Amino acid sequence: MGIIFGFLSLICLILLLAKAVTRKLSLTKANRFLFRLHKPLSVLFLLFIILHLIFVFPVLKGRALFLTLSGLVLFALAILITVLCHTMKQPKMRLSWHRILSACLFVFAVIHLVVYTIDFNHYQTDIKNIEISEPDLSNVSDGVYTGSCNVGYIYAKVNVTVKNGSIENIDLVEHRNERGTPAEAIIPDIIDNQKIDVDAVSGATNSSKVIKKAVENALASPTK
Repeated sequence: MGIIFGFLSLICLILLLAKAVTRKLSLTKANRFLFRLHKPLSVLFLLFIILHLIFVFPVLKGRALFLTLSGLVLFALAILITVLCHTMKQPKMRLSWHRILSACLFVFAVIHLVVYTIDFNHYQTDIKNIEISEPDLSNVSDGVYTGSCNVGYIYAKVNVTVKNGSIENIDLVEHRNERGTPAEAIIPDIIDNQKIDVDAVSGATNSSKVIKKAVENALASPTK
């Protein structure tokens, strides 16, 4: 949902900035139409940004630092423009500041989108490169072992209990994700089948791979 609200925010911003373009190009009818939409679009833009921030907050630790910072600056600029339009009395000064802040908003939106694209491509590459291997449980002593897997957008940490050469229990200590919670149902499958590379949960394939890799990492180099 965080990504969806992010793109809805972008669409609203494009439509808001299109008003300035239509004015420059003397497209009177289009400018008037966008002018009527300006206030409701502004409200939607701010709402979508807030919802975007709420939904991505749980996985901010996995995001690139500059992606997080540019997003926070965007949010601050959106709030500032909103406050400005309701508090500044002088029309000319209000318009000047509105244009300056809108230009800054556009610049940071572009930066945010570029950094997100790069960061997301790295994440997809990391997911694609995950390969699951089956450790030899007969070589693993009884005990509880910790393993993790981090691909940025998804992080999983598990405690795996081994007894008599079998996986007795898997405790999912942490699972940072956006829509991958259903993948947690894979844990009973791993225990029941006594193998890691079981079928991924439909709709949560990436989180399934990360959880499986975390279990493998716990058993491949067991550390109590």
